[in-house]
Amino acid sequence: MKRRNETLVGVVLVLAVATAVLGTLWLQGWEWGRNMVTVEAVFQDIGQAHAGNPVKVRGVRIGRVSDVAVDPSGDFVRVDLRIDGDVPLPGDAAVVLAPESMFGDWQAEIVSRAQFPYFNFTDPEVPDRLPGYALPEISRLTATADRISENLADLTDRIGIAFTEETAENLAMTIENIQGVSDRLSNLVEQQAATFGEVAAGVDEATNELGRAAASGRSAFDQVDRMLAEGEVQAFVGDLRRAASSFESLSQDASSTTRDFGQMAARADSTFARMDRILEVAESGDGILGRLLTDDGLVDEVEGTLVQLQLLLEDVRENPRRYLRLSIF
Repeated sequence: MKRRNETLVGVVLVLAVATAVLGTLWLQGWEWGRNMVTVEAVFQDIGQAHAGNPVKVRGVRIGRVSDVAVDPSGDFVRVDLRIDGDVPLPGDAAVVLAPESMFGDWQAEIVSRAQFPYFNFTDPEVPDRLPGYALPEISRLTATADRISENLADLTDRIGIAFTEETAENLAMTIENIQGVSDRLSNLVEQQAATFGEVAAGVDEATNELGRAAASGRSAFDQVDRMLAEGEVQAFVGDLRRAASSFESLSQDASSTTRDFGQMAARADSTFARMDRILEVAESGDGILGRLLTDDGLVDEVEGTLVQLQLLLEDVRENPRRYLRLSIF
């Protein structure tokens, strides 16, 4: 009887140990008979997540968080996810850490990164790692809400200071001024509408004038057609031909005159050439003209001779009998 009790106690102890081991493995998310793989994700921080938290895809649990460690560089946190290898993951898979319930439990959910374009995922340097993002904790949200409420209170106080009774009166005056400006704009629009009507009337009148001008043009073209049909244009062309022949004869006369003028110009050139030679001789001092130009004494003698000759001529005019005697018999 005693040995039987000892055997029963031993069996109970073994069952208790087995139950504890199996319970521990079950609580750790140990999976039997499944193809489990380990995927690593990187985060800037992980909030309240820790090893043992569930890993889900579309709300279905496919594994657990097996390890959490800070990278040796200190720039990010590495989180190992042990998941079912048979579950397909999105092509742009990313991991979001978020509270699972209101009681502080967290979970890691594998999502498509395109579904959350505004999340600041941590991009891994190693291609095999998944980018991760952790939602803010309740405490951080509360602190943020407190700062927002403080800012709102400050803004409310400033609004209360700014919008006093005087401000309200100024706003009322501004509204009245806007109403006055609106009325003026309405009057201006009405005036512009009247002016536009006058311009439209002027455009209509101009259009009518253009129509009358077009009618006159058509009448002129009709007259030209009649002239062509009656042969008046041929007569006009004949007159033009006769005028052209007269102009041609006039051009020939002008050409002969031009030739005569050329001959006269050649003679003038010859005369000017001779005068140039005479002036060159005079400037050189040769001849009587040259001596007159260069010898001042000779010039004085010539002037004195001319004066005496002039006096002689005056005396001859006054006393001709002194110099001229006529004897007939």
